[in-house]
Amino acid sequence: MENDTNNTPKTTRCLNCGTEFQGKFCPECSQSAKTDRFTPRFLIDNLITAVLGQDGSIWFTIKNLFTRPGEMMVDILNGKRKKYISPFPMLFMALALYILIVGIFSASLADMLIHEPPELVGATSDEIASYKANHIDIGAIILKFYYSHYTLCTVLTLPLAVIAARACYGKNNRKRYNWAEYTIVIVYSTVILMLFRSLTKLFFPIGPETTTAIGIALSPLVAIIANTVCFRKVLSFSMGKTVWRSILMESLYYMLMGLLIVVIIIIIYFYWVFKYN
Repeated sequence: MENDTNNTPKTTRCLNCGTEFQGKFCPECSQSAKTDRFTPRFLIDNLITAVLGQDGSIWFTIKNLFTRPGEMMVDILNGKRKKYISPFPMLFMALALYILIVGIFSASLADMLIHEPPELVGATSDEIASYKANHIDIGAIILKFYYSHYTLCTVLTLPLAVIAARACYGKNNRKRYNWAEYTIVIVYSTVILMLFRSLTKLFFPIGPETTTAIGIALSPLVAIIANTVCFRKVLSFSMGKTVWRSILMESLYYMLMGLLIVVIIIIIYFYWVFKYN
């Protein structure tokens, strides 16, 4: 009887869902039976696997995003997703990289592009407060908010990009692909744009104003290129047709953003009027 007890297979209680099981992985939630404490070695191995691994790795996703973006979009929409990083985690990693590079290599875009009025140069804090209480530059406020929160604005205006894409890439494709599928492609396209913005920041030695100007001037062009290469295979368009539709899409995107800004300005104006009158 004692031998039977000793030969009984060892069971493990899953620390994630509490299931008792035998083997290396929980049958309910698939978590590994081996869940040791986190160590520096684990963090290093996990980072290396995430960056260099071939199974859902950052490097593999970025490599395909720049070498075969159209085929990658088709793979993902057709269900071949395991080897790629999901779109939103990929986007947030690209945004985090941009924030990190801007923080290290560049001054604030808002500080470089938006300056205090000449009347406030050398003014005291009371004079500045009095001036701002009697003068409101809504355009400057919105511009400063946009450049101070560029990554947040990028995420918040993604729905505008999806609306523009569905409007400009044809009625037949609106029937083939739903809103979520358009969003997936737009998000990966935005990753390309954010990586470009990050690269321009790395050229800080040529001057922050220069790199900022390059980034701002070329961003619409890069966005058109990114949308073209990501959507072309998905939509089965020719290169020329995809480029033209991508130009229309980017134009509509900025028009929708302008309309949104006008609405925000009106709201701020009426809020200001009712608050101080």
